[in-house]
Amino acid sequence: MAIDPRQVVVVADPGKPPCILIVEDEALVASSIEEVLGELGFGVAGIAASGPEAVALAVESRPALALVDIRLTGPIDGIELACRLRQELGVPSIFLSGLADAETVHRAAAAHPLGFLQKPFRPSQMFNAIQRALTPQGG
Repeated sequence: MAIDPRQVVVVADPGKPPCILIVEDEALVASSIEEVLGELGFGVAGIAASGPEAVALAVESRPALALVDIRLTGPIDGIELACRLRQELGVPSIFLSGLADAETVHRAAAAHPLGFLQKPFRPSQMFNAIQRALTPQGG
């Protein structure tokens, strides 16, 4: 039975942990997330502070998932970025944000995120959101 490459988003190597792209423009927060991901056993595909940087890293590294801050400096915000990552590269996102107002949540829904973590969040909350995101539906 052949696999249709157009349907494959991520091919997991059982010997390697899933790689996650961090998109966060606050260096201290990004560094903290990177440390927590390492402690939880995940690989880090890279850290991007802007949308264009994140797209370039995603093209290069093909992460399994992106953790995306909604508020980013630069020409596009995290919601627009998450839409591009999903549509152009097949990379799903979990949003990170201190914003949880109705308008932001409504806009974020357009990106079809696999989760939404409100800052500040605990490592256990991040782990649970990532595990849910990486577990095949119905599996």
